[in-house]
Amino acid sequence: MHEAFSHITHRTAPLPDIPWIMAQTWSHVLFMHWPVNAVQLQRFLPEELTVDTYEGTAWIGLVTFQVQETKFRSLLPLQFLRPFPQLNIRTYVQHKGIPAVYFFSLDVTHLPSILGARTLYGLPFRKADMSFSSQTAYFFQSSCVTKEKREELDISYTPVSVGYIAEPGAFEHWTIERYALFTKRLNKLFLSCIHHTPWKLQEAKADIQFNTAASFLPRSLFIKEPIAHFADRKEAVFFPPQKA
Repeated sequence: MHEAFSHITHRTAPLPDIPWIMAQTWSHVLFMHWPVNAVQLQRFLPEELTVDTYEGTAWIGLVTFQVQETKFRSLLPLQFLRPFPQLNIRTYVQHKGIPAVYFFSLDVTHLPSILGARTLYGLPFRKADMSFSSQTAYFFQSSCVTKEKREELDISYTPVSVGYIAEPGAFEHWTIERYALFTKRLNKLFLSCIHHTPWKLQEAKADIQFNTAASFLPRSLFIKEPIAHFADRKEAVFFPPQKA
């Protein structure tokens, strides 16, 4: 049994009764969140999903990290996969009482990940030019061209507090402690679950040099500094999608 299953009481969605199929290790994770009008955001979601809100406000999240390791169940890590950066644009939804994540896009440099995730999960992965480095701070750059639009993100970030586990009811618990995601393909809604131990978070400072990511939203939403959190490392296991 994977060591993550020694912690299950913290889950905010039911644990699937099917075997997990893949594990990934993420590092240097940055969560950035901005408030957005729930009605405005709802029109970008599949009709079956309802935008979730925290104290009446919906949130858009930009999450950057390094994928350090990928392995399939009962197999050794895929040694030919070097670490690669990833940028996820997401929001938070509810369906049949399950709090979950909905991804607008997931950008990576790694083509096999794009093909695999699109095929298995129906997730909107995109190919992007990206770079990541670590010095006195973490530096992340991404550029993705789609539908004649260029979405770019250029940031540096650093943790600024001691580590802690978010308490239920706190904003960071509501946004980050989610263990399900919904996708829609071929006019059918699917639920996919993940599992990992609770996030150990630190408050973070994000210095945004340039941001045209999430181009479907007004740029005025991103004028304010985001609420930012950092996590050093997390290993997660993935379950196959099921019809919701």
